[in-house]
Amino acid sequence: MMPRIYATIIGCFLLTASSMTKAEDGPDVGAHSAAQSAADVIKEASGADGAFLAAGILKRSYQKDNLASLLQYPTNTIIVLSLTGSQIRAAFERSLSLYPQPNEGFLQISGFEVNFKKVGSPNSRVISINVGNAKLEDGKSYTIAMPSTLAHGGLGYFKIWEKAKIVKTLDPLTIEEVLRGKKASDTSSRWLGVSSP
Repeated sequence: MMPRIYATIIGCFLLTASSMTKAEDGPDVGAHSAAQSAADVIKEASGADGAFLAAGILKRSYQKDNLASLLQYPTNTIIVLSLTGSQIRAAFERSLSLYPQPNEGFLQISGFEVNFKKVGSPNSRVISINVGNAKLEDGKSYTIAMPSTLAHGGLGYFKIWEKAKIVKTLDPLTIEEVLRGKKASDTSSRWLGVSSP
């Protein structure tokens, strides 16, 4: 029989452990508040329909009052591409290809909300995509702002889009200049996973 003192200590430990909240995942696993905030700033600065930031160009640690501190490549410019709904869907499928494992190609997004299956075959995990208050249309074109590294097909996205899709570049501004001094806010997840039946 376990002595009472040990039972008390174990009970306190279990109570403490159950009340602890899980730290936010890195930007390569799922929705990341600060990275989504950065995507919001980029979307607004560019006037695009949406914005993408890939985990592979973001740091895991950052200063909450300076979104520029998230950047691995601060001298990237911001480029706006014209992508069809089907290309955007393919980008989101690529983003989910390793989920829930870390993926440098995981996209932090602004302007979209994605419902997806937590478990599923590659290229069939996205259930639905909203753009603002409307459903994504595969045949419609949308403007998407992103860092130049990603716009030029980095992290394997060259399989989905090409430089010919460039609509405009926010020269001479760098992404660091756009994000410098901007604060991270608590954004709700734009990636909404559901368990498969």
